[in-house]
Amino acid sequence: MRNFRPVSGAFVAIAAVLGTALLGAAPANADGPVQVKSRMGDVCLDAPDSSWLTAVVVNPCNGADSQRWNQNGEQLESVAFPGNCLTSPNEDRWTAHLGPCLNWFNQHWSPQPNGHIMISLDGCLTVLGGPNPGTWVSTRFCGGDVDQGWDLVP
Repeated sequence: MRNFRPVSGAFVAIAAVLGTALLGAAPANADGPVQVKSRMGDVCLDAPDSSWLTAVVVNPCNGADSQRWNQNGEQLESVAFPGNCLTSPNEDRWTAHLGPCLNWFNQHWSPQPNGHIMISLDGCLTVLGGPNPGTWVSTRFCGGDVDQGWDLVP
């Protein structure tokens, strides 16, 4: 006779989170990757590293994979670091960064006709300063300034 051990509550919780993330993943955009170009000049959204400790920045547009993004539903997935999506900062982080694509609310971005890229948490993707190389990007109240204007360029 077999002995069965009860399933751990932690195991069930982890399995539920992973299952939800996998089932919630949207297919890649059939149009291919885009560059997210700031209306402040010839600078593009750039993810120089896949670490969640590294800020997403703007750098001169050069077409590198670190500046190309797949639109997967409401997520912006890095071409350079597949499986990692643009993630809005939370209370203890000041900058946008990459995080595993889990389709969570802090990864739901919505490009608007006026050039804003809104986050479902209420705010717009914003360059935190001028269009200088390496300038951090975060979210701020949507005010309509040029530092919140973006174009998705194939």
